[in-house]
Amino acid sequence: MPADSTDALEPPGTGVRDFALLQTAAFCGTIATRCVEIALAWWVLDRTGDEALLGVLIALGIATDILSRGALAWLGDRFPPGRVIQCCFIGSALVSGLLTWLAYRGVYELWTIVAGIMLLGVSLGVREPLLMSTIRGLLSTTSVAGAVRVRSTVMSLSSFAGPVAAGVLVGTLGYAAVLATAFGVVGVSTILVVALRAPAPEPGNRPTGVGGFTAWASGTRAGFRAIRRVHPEWRLAMLTMVVNFALYPVFNVIVPVLVAQRFPHRTWVLSVVESAFAVGLIVGSAFLVGLSDRLLGRRRTVLAGFAVLGAGFAGTGLVVGGLDLDGTVAFTATASLLLMLSGVGLCMITTNTGTVRLLATPAAYRNRMVAAASFLSGVVMPLGSVTSGVVSRTSGELWALAVLGVLICLCAVVAARDRVLTTYLDLPDDALDDIYARDYPQAFAVEPHEEKAASR
Repeated sequence: MPADSTDALEPPGTGVRDFALLQTAAFCGTIATRCVEIALAWWVLDRTGDEALLGVLIALGIATDILSRGALAWLGDRFPPGRVIQCCFIGSALVSGLLTWLAYRGVYELWTIVAGIMLLGVSLGVREPLLMSTIRGLLSTTSVAGAVRVRSTVMSLSSFAGPVAAGVLVGTLGYAAVLATAFGVVGVSTILVVALRAPAPEPGNRPTGVGGFTAWASGTRAGFRAIRRVHPEWRLAMLTMVVNFALYPVFNVIVPVLVAQRFPHRTWVLSVVESAFAVGLIVGSAFLVGLSDRLLGRRRTVLAGFAVLGAGFAGTGLVVGGLDLDGTVAFTATASLLLMLSGVGLCMITTNTGTVRLLATPAAYRNRMVAAASFLSGVVMPLGSVTSGVVSRTSGELWALAVLGVLICLCAVVAARDRVLTTYLDLPDDALDDIYARDYPQAFAVEPHEEKAASR
């Protein structure tokens, strides 16, 4: 196997250093971007008093993020990934700076705020898959699994810390000060990313950065075609869609409604319970997943992850409902423990499947594969919210939790019976290197009309 370009050109440890600095910049930039989005939403709420509009704006940022992963994933495979990451950070800094200036000048234009939230969502949607896919270009094969766990920890911390930091800062400083602070953090992150050595393109048939709409359509279609034709990735994508179908409504619909009904004047209960899931994500990424991989192997860890994630949700519904835990402390402690286990279970799935995806996918399609998987898993979230809302209204929140948990547990059974999927999960890291290109060459074959589009 040829050595990585980074291994050949850089002194020992340089890739690790650049990876650490890049993830630090990503952590700060993601938190700051989320703070900007929430501060903008509160700015609109302060001016209009319309709570429905507040929810629409937050949902708009999330939707733009998810859609960008599917529509713009080809950028990281067509252009140098380091340049794309830099442009995303620079764009976030410029948008944040403009909105901060408008806030301090007292200039309120709803269309400007909407455009800013959408641009920030696009920036996140393009750069986040790239920050994952470039791991393979910075580090050797044997270091990828550990790096994915670090990346998962960074993502978990930023997902948890972003809304918390925004809530605290908006409440104490106001939205304008939060915008200014976030702009400063994004600016520092941008300077750090620009100063870093850009991840070098890996050997492979990377398309040139030319072409118009036809090239964009061909590149996007090729990414989805690749994940559809690579059987283990497609099956993983379907299982992950089921997980996200349940995951998003649990923390955005079911748990908030459940807490509001039982403890309407104790909002801290919701913060503690949902924070417990984030703690599970962090602890799982940092320690438990690596330990489980060493003791059980990757295949058993992934299967156990589905079971633990689902059991945590189902257990919360059945135990809280069966024991009739109306006491604040008893409810909070029980729900927090079970949801923490669910967080660990989710990490057991995502870190291992992410490692397989990075190692097995050829360089020319790696970012599109990562982004397509992320898009497919996220696009079902609204449907999950609607479905869970119907179940909650007809059977109650506790039964909705139990049903969604059992649904995820069934994924463990389906995955265990899938011989194609389990075969790839059982392979060691060295054997996974570019194996999709060897086993599924038709998935990455450039069709004649796509080759013609790329050459224009």
